[in-house]
Amino acid sequence: MLIDWMTLRYPLTQKLGMVLHARILANMGHMTKVTPDGVLEWVKGVPDWDAIRSDSVGLYWSVTSDGKLDYLTIGGSPSSQQNKGVNVFGSLSIEQGAKILIRSAGVALDAILPDWKQWDCRRLDITGNYDMGSSAQVKQALRLLLGTDAPRRRTNSDKAGGDSVYWNPTSTLRKGKAYHKGAHLRYQARKGNIELPEDLHLLADNLLRLELTLGSQWFRRFADKLNWREFTPEFLAAEHFNFFGSLIGGGGLEVQDMGTLLLELEKVAPTKGRALAAHRTWALIKSIGYTQTESSMVKQTFKNHLVLLRAAGLSSADLCAGVVIPFRKKTLLLGDPVLSWSDIRIAA
Repeated sequence: MLIDWMTLRYPLTQKLGMVLHARILANMGHMTKVTPDGVLEWVKGVPDWDAIRSDSVGLYWSVTSDGKLDYLTIGGSPSSQQNKGVNVFGSLSIEQGAKILIRSAGVALDAILPDWKQWDCRRLDITGNYDMGSSAQVKQALRLLLGTDAPRRRTNSDKAGGDSVYWNPTSTLRKGKAYHKGAHLRYQARKGNIELPEDLHLLADNLLRLELTLGSQWFRRFADKLNWREFTPEFLAAEHFNFFGSLIGGGGLEVQDMGTLLLELEKVAPTKGRALAAHRTWALIKSIGYTQTESSMVKQTFKNHLVLLRAAGLSSADLCAGVVIPFRKKTLLLGDPVLSWSDIRIAA
């Protein structure tokens, strides 16, 4: 698991030095984005800090106010800062994440900034990656998650028509998100935001990502009870488990294991959609038998699917046996995330 986003703030006082203090205040009402290398990318009006996506590449800083004090506010993904925009894996260490962001902000501002313990935290994104075995099984898990409403945690699908699932997406207290990390990395690569070898893209295709955001309201509510500087990896992992555990349950989320047949079908079919359709026909054959499946479908469609199934390696005997062999189950266990690329290779 990893901290995928942190927002930190420091009260603007003369401790920063008069020159730096004046320079920062001159940016009141604006947000500045710099690349992981410290290069200025843009300056624009200040957006809602809680609304910034954790996959936003680079470091963000602005001047904010609580009505009493002005603050230098910085935010970004520690993992992204360290790995040229690729935030797949990282650390759950609060200290490490804060130091990475403050160091990056120091480079951007050409200044030595205060120690991490002198800052306040206003947002944390805690993320887990789960190996579902294939891209198709990630999508199946997302469809199941779309039906996991719980009290105060209403589910929403992606308005843009994607596969992402959101819980309380506008909340500044706690909100959750599930999405296909492989598809997201390919999108980032097409935009030119990251570079990733194809073998790692293929591994990422197996990954379901569950992301919990502890927002500004959460930190305000618990400011007198919890010291964010003392958050341990175990505490953060428990927060993640408690949020998604009430949605998924202690036994995990079971999806049908597609095995290798779907992958073979995708190699021989003109499109992934036709491969999936042929795979559904095979599932129906195993469920109700060859003859009944044939009679329940358009004749030409059934023939087309048989051609693909044979090309993928099934024999006529396999197709006509009519033996009901249930699919294996692939279970999403919240307590068993993958922690590195090599973990996916072992599990795949």
